[in-house]
Amino acid sequence: MTGGTVDRQGWWRSLLQRDGVARGDIAGGLTAALVLPAVEGGYGLIAFGPLGPDVVQIGFLLGAWTAAIASIVSMLAGGRGPLLSGSGAALALLVSTLIAALVADSRFLGADGRPFLPMILAFVALGVVMAGALQVALATMKLGGLVHFVPFPVHAGYINGSAVLMVGAMIPHALGLQGSMAQFDPRQIPWLAPAIALAAMAVALRAPAWTRPVPPYLLALLTATGLHHLLALTPLAGALGPLLDAPDFHWPTLDAMAPLPDHVADGLVLDKLWVLLQFAVAVAMMASLQSALAGSTIDELTHKRRSSERELFAQGWANVAVGVLGAPPSAASTTRSKMNLDAGGTTAVSRLIFGAGMLILLSLGLHFMDLLPMAAIAGVFFAVAIGLIDEWTRGATAVLWREARNGRLPRQLWHSYAAMLLVAAVTVFVSLPVAIGLGTLVAMVMFIRSNTKPPVRRVLYADQRSSRKIRPADESELLRKHGKRIAVVELDGALFFGTAEAAGEEIERLAHGSEFIVLDFERVKEVDASGARVLLHAADAVRHAGRHLFIAGLAPGDLRTRMIRDMDVEARLADVQFFPDADNALEQAEDRLLASVEGLVGERPILTLEQTLLGSGLMAEELELLASLTVERRFAKGEAIFHRGEPSDAMYVSLQGQIGIWLPAGPGDGGRARRMVSYAPGVAFGEMGLLQGRPRSADAIAEDDAVVLELNLTSYERIRAKHPALLSKMLLNLGLLLASRVRALTDELEAVHNTR
Repeated sequence: MTGGTVDRQGWWRSLLQRDGVARGDIAGGLTAALVLPAVEGGYGLIAFGPLGPDVVQIGFLLGAWTAAIASIVSMLAGGRGPLLSGSGAALALLVSTLIAALVADSRFLGADGRPFLPMILAFVALGVVMAGALQVALATMKLGGLVHFVPFPVHAGYINGSAVLMVGAMIPHALGLQGSMAQFDPRQIPWLAPAIALAAMAVALRAPAWTRPVPPYLLALLTATGLHHLLALTPLAGALGPLLDAPDFHWPTLDAMAPLPDHVADGLVLDKLWVLLQFAVAVAMMASLQSALAGSTIDELTHKRRSSERELFAQGWANVAVGVLGAPPSAASTTRSKMNLDAGGTTAVSRLIFGAGMLILLSLGLHFMDLLPMAAIAGVFFAVAIGLIDEWTRGATAVLWREARNGRLPRQLWHSYAAMLLVAAVTVFVSLPVAIGLGTLVAMVMFIRSNTKPPVRRVLYADQRSSRKIRPADESELLRKHGKRIAVVELDGALFFGTAEAAGEEIERLAHGSEFIVLDFERVKEVDASGARVLLHAADAVRHAGRHLFIAGLAPGDLRTRMIRDMDVEARLADVQFFPDADNALEQAEDRLLASVEGLVGERPILTLEQTLLGSGLMAEELELLASLTVERRFAKGEAIFHRGEPSDAMYVSLQGQIGIWLPAGPGDGGRARRMVSYAPGVAFGEMGLLQGRPRSADAIAEDDAVVLELNLTSYERIRAKHPALLSKMLLNLGLLLASRVRALTDELEAVHNTR
């Protein structure tokens, strides 16, 4: 399908050319057409129930039309696979709710005070057509996937509530009443009618094993009908309930909406537009969700994946078609489709066979349905209602009951179960449209809740996580000793009104224990006004506590930074330092901590070779020899000491200034080089390339005005050839340096693991 169009002619030929299509699809479609007419008509009885017993029988025929026409049209509109369509409990109840709202308006009553059927059918038709058009629009705009965001507990609430309402709608028929429960008189109940209903329900739910070839619903209807007519031959005939008063068959016509132009002129359509729009949205949502679930189930059974957008498009046009006829809305159904699939249907041709077969059977045998007891139909629908209660609801009920008896309640399961109960209760006691609106709200809350990460991913201290600046052993030891004075707060997800408060509380808590606080925004995708405001309040609390706040991971021009800056009308971040990443911020915090511990302020003096890691432990003559073989070199800030890819012809020892090791910008780095590590004065670098004889793997850049000692390859080879004792000590010092790097990495990984 492209832009809502389908190459139906070529598709049709390809279907007919498949092996086994004719035999399997004819068998599947005709089996479903034989079994389902009474069930489909029953949904029509539920939908048009508010019209009263004198008019409601037309609903039986309209309900059957829905299944037949919707299945045919969905195939012609591009639907794939053996999905059969028809009305359902929730959709029928939505129609019932709309009709009840319409007949409450005296303008929809005839001169005799009874509902005026042509007028009501016209408005129902308009509402169903609007729902179908909305489905088609959603599919065309590729928005059909939105229905998948409805959490399953919310959907289960709709369906479970609909099951209860279905039982309520069928109770008068099960009791053998001619009218509604308002006319209930226990003394006038034909007491065999409930027995017939229970018999039908029992057979539908637990048919004997030897009857397995016969579909349970058909078997239940046949059994209860046979029992009814056998009892009618006995003196107990007066205790039986009424039979179905099926209407005379006539072929579908297109005049259901004919009265609408008159009511557009008199303003009635405009007056009821909001009611119709609510109905259309509720039908579109429910039909789309049921079709999506049915399609997913059949895909699993057939091991084929269909386009959900294509199916939504097809189901939308099906609702437009049945709406024009004044019939109830439709959706793809798992039960119907499974029956079709089990009988051999595998392609969309079975939809056509089912729809055509249903219409032919109705035209030839609708008058035979006068033999069906209303109680038998009610019993089958009781079984359908029980079947609507899904396995999750049953399993969750059992688990919660068991755990509650043991004095504990699974929190997540209980929250989902409570959402289901809430939606089901509103469905039963208020209305299904309100329940769908509430369910949509619950779905949004559950979606936000399930997709909202805790704003603070973890908090690490400088004794757990160090910067990538390689320092001398004494400085590293000081950082481990005083590391709790530096806290790195890794923020995560979105910082918005729902999460910002928790982040602010954590920052303020740390302000009472840590002197330097680094806020890492690298994983924060979005900051809204509420989040920015809470952050500014926390920054103010840090400042008043005499602490220092560093903010990392915010680029100067991105939306997060602009939002925070725009909200900072009181200049609370005036003293806060911003860094491109957390490593730079942590390095600055470490430098300031070391300065406060060591009492050093300002520029550090140039180290001697003896004070470096490479010269540690060397005797005076060895230091003198090593110094004679090195060359002192000076680099201005920003100057390169070596570049990636150059020959590794020397190693270096830093005496003053910081040296950064950078990877040049790659394809996925946005044009920015990446800083891998930095070296404090006293640390050797460039030794790996020299020892391995491989080209430089990164750039070395002086990040301050720097002084380094250079030991070139020739001098190194001389030491290796003539001074093995000196070489051993140098390699030992380099090994200790590498060991300290591994230890720091191990400590950081352990800290990360322990704070997950």
